[in-house]
Amino acid sequence: MVRLLCALLILPLSAAAADNTRISFLEQEVRNVQRQLAVLSRQVDGLTTQPNRPVSQPAEPRAAAPVTDSPQWLNAAKWRELRPGMSELEVLSALGPPTSMREESGARVLLYAMEIGTSGFLGGSVKLRDRAVVEVLKPTLQ
Repeated sequence: MVRLLCALLILPLSAAAADNTRISFLEQEVRNVQRQLAVLSRQVDGLTTQPNRPVSQPAEPRAAAPVTDSPQWLNAAKWRELRPGMSELEVLSALGPPTSMREESGARVLLYAMEIGTSGFLGGSVKLRDRAVVEVLKPTLQ
């Protein structure tokens, strides 16, 4: 009887923890969509301010906006410090907050990405299982 009561008391706590994880993930996804929307809005604004051109003429390439306040994760030395077994908090203090997160086969993946120009991006990731690092993929240009 006591075990049953304990189980009934713990059940809402575990459900709340799962909900918090889902909420955190969804908040990150909303931030990603907002970033993508801002990029697309700037592209549309650029197209609407250009004079009409024939469709066959290619658009001029635009230079990437200069990075003024670089995120922590752009420092290659910080990625070299990461080791399997490190805690999620240690990763966050070294690299800063991820640009997005996703769940993958029971593991949490912290994604760090930045758009480079109009045709590429720089991206790396840290895979965590039980809040400990199991895999580090250093940023590469894609």
